[in-house]
Amino acid sequence: MQVKKFISLIVLLFFCACGYRFSGGEGLLSGKVHAVSVRIFENKSRWSDLDIIVTNDIVAKLRQSRSVHFLQKPLDYILCGTIERVHVDTLSRSSDGTPQEKIVEITISVYISDMKGNKIWQNSVTEREAYFPSQSHALTLHAQKEAMAQVSERLADWVMNELGQGF
Repeated sequence: MQVKKFISLIVLLFFCACGYRFSGGEGLLSGKVHAVSVRIFENKSRWSDLDIIVTNDIVAKLRQSRSVHFLQKPLDYILCGTIERVHVDTLSRSSDGTPQEKIVEITISVYISDMKGNKIWQNSVTEREAYFPSQSHALTLHAQKEAMAQVSERLADWVMNELGQGF
């Protein structure tokens, strides 16, 4: 499992050192940005690897877009973000107090800066997903990770929608 995480990190670092150029349309932010590098998100939560998961999902969304082209060089603008908060709570309990449904909530902040560190755009969002715990702790953790993965995909969609008005 550690080897898989290490390989994922190496692949992510390769892609993050590269950039993405937007062809057709206006580009990001109504034409202000036509190419962007993606930096691994900062993780202020206690959930290890969530920064890599969220960043990978954003990179995957960029790569899926037909109007985005991969470049093997750093660019003038950088997409950065922070996982600000992860909150897990119980939505409902059975009559004996056992959790029946839980929710995971992830808050991220995202910004684009130029190479001098000046932020030209920033925003934040919170997404949530419910899941059903099991009698088995391992199965509950699996369900929780699946819920987090779904939230991460929606966060990546949100980033693309916020930035991609022109493509």
